[in-house]
Amino acid sequence: MIDFFVSYAEDDLSWAEWIGWQLESAGYSVRLRAWDHALPGTNRVLAEDSDLGNAERLIAVLSPDYQLSADSRAQWSAFLRTDPAGERRRIVPVEVVPGHGGALLGNLEPVSLVGLDRRAAQRALLAAVRETRLKPSRNPGYPGRRAPAYPAGGLAALAPDTRMLLILLGIDGAAFLYGALAYTGRSGNSGDLWRSLVFVLLLVVTLRSTGRWWRRRF
Repeated sequence: MIDFFVSYAEDDLSWAEWIGWQLESAGYSVRLRAWDHALPGTNRVLAEDSDLGNAERLIAVLSPDYQLSADSRAQWSAFLRTDPAGERRRIVPVEVVPGHGGALLGNLEPVSLVGLDRRAAQRALLAAVRETRLKPSRNPGYPGRRAPAYPAGGLAALAPDTRMLLILLGIDGAAFLYGALAYTGRSGNSGDLWRSLVFVLLLVVTLRSTGRWWRRRF
């Protein structure tokens, strides 16, 4: 018996050969028209009929050209007739162009290689032909509700710019209090003058920071 007969349209030969190569490399026996029915002196029709009768499963390389190919329809319809409900998975549709399963083949779940790189496409193809369930190899984890993550208290719960603004306001308040307690009231006192200048500079920085904080939120 043959494991797989690869059914394809002529314009999809490159896909058919790539698929056939991956399957044979994985240890499956494969028949493909370009490899097995095109030898000089071969009766292509009889050879194809024999391989279709001996193949366990059929790989259907789905594309717009495949839907228009009379040969392809004859091939997959022979397998569909023996497994109309898909219980034995005798037909494995492989999409190389999206959305071209047709009315009958569209009822069978395909494996899509569209948009995949070489390694991902190889993994998807070999996973599709295995006679196993698609159960993951690792525990998927509990999907139920988790305990709510309460935010940390204090300044740690605030946004960075909010924390900085509060720190600046605290520094302003401390500077104002210190200046008020140290104020002498004497004319020309350099200490009063410097404390006033420092407070004004701190106030300008705080006002600019407050403006940025306000614009980010409103």
